[in-house]
Amino acid sequence: MARSRKKRVQQADVVQHFAAKLKELRRNRGFSQATLSEAASVSTSYITRLENGLVAPGIDLVARLAVALGVAITDLLPSTPPTDPADVLRRQARGLFENLVAGADRELLQMICPLLARLTEAPARNQ
Repeated sequence: MARSRKKRVQQADVVQHFAAKLKELRRNRGFSQATLSEAASVSTSYITRLENGLVAPGIDLVARLAVALGVAITDLLPSTPPTDPADVLRRQARGLFENLVAGADRELLQMICPLLARLTEAPARNQ
């Protein structure tokens, strides 16, 4: 007997924005999907599905994810979609950089500074 294929449901934009925010916050905190899944008492594969916008979480799971990430529930539920994807990337880069520098020792800082100087001196690229 042939298996029927499940029809893929197109999730609402808010689910896609939640997915992006969840992934951004998880990465900014330096968590793996496994670490977050354990802290929120869900499977790693479910975190993957959440971050890919394939499923919409229940409010109880949003609350557990917020606690696990150390953020307010509202931080996971954007009220409006970002207008400029570059802004999202800037925030993500800033968060990653701040986490890197906060935990950096002298040796790492000595490696980062020349790289940043070269990047700063590089000609501006078209956006």
